[in-house]
Amino acid sequence: MSALSLAAMAIALLAVAGLAVHLADHWFCALLALASLLGAIDAAFSGRLLWVILLLILGAGLSGASLHAAYATGREQRSQG
Repeated sequence: MSALSLAAMAIALLAVAGLAVHLADHWFCALLALASLLGAIDAAFSGRLLWVILLLILGAGLSGASLHAAYATGREQRSQG
């Protein structure tokens, strides 16, 4: 198992463990996006094109979800304060 795979799994586990301490949604999605992008890099080095494409699509979706969650949180805080 490569170092990139181990790093991706460690980051994904960190994101899931963050749920126990009420990690904000935008951080959760951002950590999972980072893990999927590291997995895509590892798959690219291994020559697995389908996995690269799927993990890049997943990373892009999670990045968008993270951006949306950050924007929604900021918007909610501006409307309250």
